[in-house]
Amino acid sequence: MNDEVLAVVRKERPKYVLWTSFYDDVRNTTLEAIRKEGATVVGWFFDDEWRFSSYSKYWIPYLDYCVTNAISVEPRYRQLGARVIRTVPNTGVAVDVDWAHLKERYDVAFLGSIRTADRRWYLDEFRTNSMSVDVFGEGSGGYVSFQQMLDIYKTSRINLNFSKTGAHPWARQLKGRVFQVCLAGGFLLTEYAPGIENYFELGKQIICFDSPREMVDKARYYLNHEAERRAIARAGWERAKGEYSSSCMVARVFEEIAEDLTSGVRNGNPAAGLKLTINARRVLATYHQEWGRAQIQENDKRGLWEDDLALALLNMPWNTLARFYRLLALLPWSARHAIFNGLLRLEKRRFGVSAQHWIILRSYVRRMIESLLRRPRQGYRG
Repeated sequence: MNDEVLAVVRKERPKYVLWTSFYDDVRNTTLEAIRKEGATVVGWFFDDEWRFSSYSKYWIPYLDYCVTNAISVEPRYRQLGARVIRTVPNTGVAVDVDWAHLKERYDVAFLGSIRTADRRWYLDEFRTNSMSVDVFGEGSGGYVSFQQMLDIYKTSRINLNFSKTGAHPWARQLKGRVFQVCLAGGFLLTEYAPGIENYFELGKQIICFDSPREMVDKARYYLNHEAERRAIARAGWERAKGEYSSSCMVARVFEEIAEDLTSGVRNGNPAAGLKLTINARRVLATYHQEWGRAQIQENDKRGLWEDDLALALLNMPWNTLARFYRLLALLPWSARHAIFNGLLRLEKRRFGVSAQHWIILRSYVRRMIESLLRRPRQGYRG
């Protein structure tokens, strides 16, 4: 895939290459090669509130520009020498709303996973207070299409948003749902996130809460004050449609990049010497190790498992699982299939736990083994 991306760049000769980062599928060497072809490489980062230190910052040396929606980490990018542009975490589109003939189907609605952070506890507060809430998404009413999502936002008297994440449940971040709801013309009742006041006027365009009790009290109030609720929803919609649609957001980012490119000001990149920590290397190694395992287990004929396991061992030479999978790959497929199934049955029977719990347990055991293997290598710099 990396080779194919580079081939497209060499054929099309683009001015910009936009990388919307998420996993470790694109290699740093690919980004370096694209830049050598003359393209300006822009990395677009998400969830930087909790991913910057363990993921995003290590890509700075291979990018011309970094785009983030996290206000708190913008100065940290600059400290490492990155040319950073701040935007909004938006994945929505502006929806036309007939404000004179609104059709509302739900009183209070939430669309998203209820398994993240403390969302279930917050939603239970409605039931405790004998108020109904319609929930859609993972762990509840099931997934909906993008168009259904917009319809729910548009036809709900109150749309809920929660700001905590599963990765760091104590931290709050600005979610894309904030902008999606407002772009659809929905009334937004959101858990406060630092910096949200930079995008909307609190109390006039959106409403915030800080606790389950405050959430329920404000929901009840605005359900009983229809004119005020609709005025706030409309004000939020007008602000979002004028400033936060996808077209506005992307245009603003590339206008800022174009202005910077024409300025001719270029400084050295102090992040060029930034080294991956052991934990960051483990993330990269695990990513490639699991891809290699999947290809071996599914008998992928392309032989790409060799590249993935080589990359896993490059980042973590003491990776015992990657070495084990490499040996398994030498066996016939029927033998590999039997071994994988046998290991899974043995794990379930021996530990009496689900496969998911075993994965967690296996991770702890592996880290203990790796720490013992690493002790003689204290001079190693990750």
